[in-house]
Amino acid sequence: MIYIYKKNINMREITKAQEDILKALWEINEGAVSDVLSILPEPKPAYNTVATVIKVLEKKGYIGHKTYGKTNVYYPLVSKKDYGQHVLTDTFRSLFDGSLNQMLSAFVVSKGVSINDLEELKVMLEQEIKTQKK
Repeated sequence: MIYIYKKNINMREITKAQEDILKALWEINEGAVSDVLSILPEPKPAYNTVATVIKVLEKKGYIGHKTYGKTNVYYPLVSKKDYGQHVLTDTFRSLFDGSLNQMLSAFVVSKGVSINDLEELKVMLEQEIKTQKK
């Protein structure tokens, strides 16, 4: 089944456990609590814990469900890309005071960026500069 992701929802902060459940749903696309539980890494949380976390994510608008008989099948309402952009933007604003220079220098100075990544970034930036100058 294909689901349409919600756009422009007010993404509220989620915990690491909630994020892990959301990642599992992105991986399987849809599933019952037992399906989500089956792909979580060891040590696996209790079934009831996963069910509770899913209910919280649903209340926050991150996932939805369809009911088949007595079974609820859950699916993400927010795409991984949109969530990633939200987290990155939030981090950019809160940890780096909205400064692109501070954020990029944190990565570049830490030497965690390969020369290939830097070259790709350079090409992307040059293309964006050309686009914005038009």
